[in-house]
Amino acid sequence: MKREIIVNAGDLQSRVAMVEDGQLAELLVEREHRIVGSIYKARVMSVLPGMDAAFADVGLDRNVFLSADDVGLVSRDGVRVSRAPRSASISQRLKENQEVVVQIIRAPVGGKGARAATRLAIPGRYLVLLVSHGFQVGVSRKIEARKERERLRKIGERIRPDDAGLIIRTEAEGHGVRNLQADLKVLQDLRDRIMKKAAQAKAPALLHQDLTLVYQIIRDVFTDDVSSLVIDEKSVYDNAADLVKRFAPRLRRRMKRYRDRMPIFHKHGIEGEIDRLLRRKVWLSVGGYISIDQAEAFTAIDVNTGRFTGSTGLADTILRTNLEAADEIARQLRLRDVGGIIVIDFIDMDRIRHRQRVMKAFDQALKRDRQKTKILHLSPLGLVEMTRKRRGESLIGILMETCPHCAGLGRVRRRTTIALKIERDACRLAAEEKPQAMLIRAAPSVADILIGEDGQRAASLEKQLGGRLYIRADDRFAVEDHQITPMTRAAAAKTVEVHEEGRELVLDHIDPSEPGADGEVHAWTGGYRVAIEGPSPEAEGETVVLTKADRSFGRCRLKRAAEPKKKREQPQPKRSQRKRRRPRRKSKASGRPAPKASASSPPKQAKATAEQRAPQPAAPKKSGLLRRGARRVARPRH
Repeated sequence: MKREIIVNAGDLQSRVAMVEDGQLAELLVEREHRIVGSIYKARVMSVLPGMDAAFADVGLDRNVFLSADDVGLVSRDGVRVSRAPRSASISQRLKENQEVVVQIIRAPVGGKGARAATRLAIPGRYLVLLVSHGFQVGVSRKIEARKERERLRKIGERIRPDDAGLIIRTEAEGHGVRNLQADLKVLQDLRDRIMKKAAQAKAPALLHQDLTLVYQIIRDVFTDDVSSLVIDEKSVYDNAADLVKRFAPRLRRRMKRYRDRMPIFHKHGIEGEIDRLLRRKVWLSVGGYISIDQAEAFTAIDVNTGRFTGSTGLADTILRTNLEAADEIARQLRLRDVGGIIVIDFIDMDRIRHRQRVMKAFDQALKRDRQKTKILHLSPLGLVEMTRKRRGESLIGILMETCPHCAGLGRVRRRTTIALKIERDACRLAAEEKPQAMLIRAAPSVADILIGEDGQRAASLEKQLGGRLYIRADDRFAVEDHQITPMTRAAAAKTVEVHEEGRELVLDHIDPSEPGADGEVHAWTGGYRVAIEGPSPEAEGETVVLTKADRSFGRCRLKRAAEPKKKREQPQPKRSQRKRRRPRRKSKASGRPAPKASASSPPKQAKATAEQRAPQPAAPKKSGLLRRGARRVARPRH
């Protein structure tokens, strides 16, 4: 498998994409410095025996949560922590206003604050140093070879310090005791600096901040099975190169600096993949699809056949859809960084061997996930329950926010529902306060329903209220937003713009909905509803003249249609453009004068003879044309 790491670094955010065999497999986004792994000196603010937990102030916006299972017996100075009996309550482990050194183990999610523990884990390239965890040695589960696990465990037991435990990471596979000892020395020096700072600092205080996202990936993921690491930002690339020289100098040649003008994620086709990750529905290549619905701590995934009809039989169609869905679900969990409880609804399978194949494929696909997962059995209804370790906000939680209109519900009330609610609220206010007038502001689509056809519904509501009613549309309002203001007539005269017949108004919005009765076009002008009679407007911004004006509805016509059209005068031809006709001359061949030409038809031409084709003497110059009746006669000059 070919693996690549592509880094897009910037001031506002850094993004790391892991590509496997040309397909996006994991995406990590950092907009604020990640606090997971950072170590603080905290002050206990409250101890809650009913929850068997405590809250402590570490200097963040919200206090961190401390579960009794994550807290040991803390010394008076708050620096040293020893293991506590399982039966010890949170009141026996912590006291209010006590100072204690904690490490963030989970970032804030939704409305919940971060989660912390008094057990510290300091990660390195090959090892993780466990402070106050006991004195055990663990080996990464991803190292599957039994002999290699035993070899590394023996090395760990040999180099383990007396006051700490060790976890041997996957990257240590194949490395000797020399590399592991050098890594341990760096971790011990870092631990000593943290503890020295903790003894001097006053809570709340930051003692150690873990690496940023890009450098964490280089430390934890950039291994021998990664073919290339591509970074676009020069400063990040230079710092990463220094880190690689210290951790794994043999991998330095696999680093590349991206220099093209095209954004790096567009160049590798990742930007389009990110857009698809934000959608609820994910299509499969066979024609089926999966739907992913995320809540705060629970995710439901549904598998459907969609357009896939198969060719051999229903059982085979369901099996093929579930097999592809199993692989895609595992990929989507990694890409979206979904954590917590996950329930997957595969399509029902009657055959046991088909269920086993699907579960085996799903389990195999999850092995590529770096986060810890736990799968329960597949029920006869096709439901799979599983958990995935949560690191913090999911990808959707980082890139998106709750809709301000539906508050995350995904649906809003229908316009008719909102209009009816406004009418009920207006009637209630009228009964309680008995105002002389009332102003209702709502979204244009809702105000249209309140006004009704030709303003009849607004007139009916005005009678129910017993006072003057003004309904105005406001483009700034969402569908569910509205405002009802009871007022006196004097206040209404100052607040509401009242329209009269003959007034000129400018259209600011033409209703895109279907035309009303008799082919009329409806529009808005300053939130006032009008129906346009006669010719329809060509665009917004045209002027109309009111022919009828009620408090919430009016009729009008276009101003250009109301003005009479001026009769277009035909232009007279100029004197120089008038057609001149030459007079007939006497024919020299016959000696008789030529017949006069008719005013309506041109003179007939005689056949050309040899004498007529002979050169003729020049004719005398003419003084001009004189009009006599309907004829033009040439008068020679004397």
